This record gives sequence, structure tokens and C-alpha cells, in this order.
Amino acid sequence: MTALIKKVERKSPRLLTFLRTDALLILVTIIWGSTFLVVQETVKLVGPFTFLALRFGIATLTLAIIFHKRLLRIRRKEVITGTIIGLFLFIGYVLQTEALQNTASSKVGFITALYVPIVPVLAVLMLRQWPTFGAIIGVILSFAGLILLTVNEQFNLALGLGELLAIGSALAFAMHIVTIGKFAPGADAINLAIVQISVTAVLSMLMIPAMGEPFVMPELAVWGSALFMGVVATAFALAVMNKVQQSMGSTRATLIYALEPVWAGLFGFYFAGETLTIAAGVGAVLIVLGMLAGEFRWSVVGKSNEYLVTSNE
Repeated sequence: MTALIKKVERKSPRLLTFLRTDALLILVTIIWGSTFLVVQETVKLVGPFTFLALRFGIATLTLAIIFHKRLLRIRRKEVITGTIIGLFLFIGYVLQTEALQNTASSKVGFITALYVPIVPVLAVLMLRQWPTFGAIIGVILSFAGLILLTVNEQFNLALGLGELLAIGSALAFAMHIVTIGKFAPGADAINLAIVQISVTAVLSMLMIPAMGEPFVMPELAVWGSALFMGVVATAFALAVMNKVQQSMGSTRATLIYALEPVWAGLFGFYFAGETLTIAAGVGAVLIVLGMLAGEFRWSVVGKSNEYLVTSNE
């Protein structure tokens, strides 16, 4: 296996980079896309914060057991920065959960997707990461695609409590991505993930009595969902996010994360019999094109308005 990796690295370093970074994040979006149906059914059986506490508690335990030796060497800086990242992760989930109680899920999905254009702005302000021309095109295409995926004939732009909470959720998730980009380089990615996940687990647990959810033993189906969500969709996914964003810009990562609703739509179509409209199909294509646009550099040639596409190493 090692010999094969070295052979690929020698003959096609770009392919190896893709397999180590982009492909891993694409896998994460596939996993996240599959969780919408799981969460939708599970929260019918248990309170949302009880489920979040179980999900992030299992994720924390999983990573702590597997990487206990690394956890013993955790640094004070990783605890502090991981806590900051975890706060934004928790706030994003809380606000999104509350928004879903106050307005239509399609509208919450659209407003939450505002993190796609927000991240490049925050990356410039906080990280001094200026997006490439390809990334700008990618953001525009992805956001247009997200609109087509989420807007339907009942959609309207009236702002109420639910909409305001969803806007807050979008900001929180954008800050989560950007703070990972800021603090992950130079840190132990696994330890950073463990801290932010554990912070979310503890705060979710504290929200259970605050939101009036009863302390009851969840059904077996809930434990099954929490196990999948905790181990695969949280522990694995966030470990990958923290690792990959050590070497990938926040804007480029966001273009890949935008694939999540595409997979969610496909899973809903195949497993729940949901309707996949022509507009949604076009939106999915635009998001994929947006991701691909972010993979290339576009350089101005001479004084003309033509652009040359080159590999974005």
C-alpha cells in the first residue's frame, strides 16, 4: 500500500493531494447528506437537545478512546482554541434547532446556506485569506445552486423569529469553519476536534433541563441513530475537517461543504420518495460546478479579458 501511494505521489502529486484533502471532505458531505433523514425521524422519538447530547457525547468518547495517548499530550492552547471553535459549533446547532421549531425547513435550509458567501468575507477579515477568482466564481455558482435547491413556490422572504434564528445559525456555522481555518494549523487536529465536540456535548446536556426536556431512557432506535451520528457523522467528520483545513483555505473548503444539500436531496429522493424538481437538479449541477471552479486558478492573460485556467496546486 505504501509503495502504491509513493508511486501515485511520484507520477501524479495532484491526484494524491485530491485524495488526501478534497475527496475526504466530499466523503464528509456524503455522510452529512445522509443524516437529514436519520435526524428527522429520531427527533420524533426524543428531544433535540437530548439527541445532541447523546450524539456529541458518543463522538467525544469515541475519539478519546482511540486517541487517548495523543489526548494525554494535549496543550493548553488546543484546549482554549478548541473551546472557542466548539462554542460556535454549539451555537449553530442550537439556533438551527430552534429555527426549525418556528419556520419551514426549506426556508431554514436556504438561510443557513448563507454561510457559503459569508465564509469568504470572514476569511478576508479574520485570516487575510483573499479568495482566488475561481473561488469567487465558485461561491456565486454554489449560492445560486443552493437557492434553486431550497426555494419552492411557498417560499417568501418575511422575517420572523425563525428567520432571525436561522441567520444567527448561518453566522455561527461560518465562524465555525473560519475558526478551524485559523486555529487548526500548528495544532493537533484530533485533540482540537475532541475539545470542540466535548464542549458541544456538555452544553447540549445543560440545555436539556433549560428547555424542559424530560430525563428519560431513550429508545433503542435512538441509541442506534446516536451511535451512527456520533461515530461517523461527528467524530470522523470533524476529525477530517480539522485535519484537512490545516492545509486548505476556508473558502475552498466551504465550496466542498456546499455539496451537503445535494447529497441530502439525492438520499431523500431514493430512500424517502421525495420529489426532485428540475430546479433542484439544476441547483445541484451549479454547486458541483462551483466546487470545480474553486479547484482552478484563473489568470488574466495580457491586457485582454480572457482567462487561462491552470491547476490550483
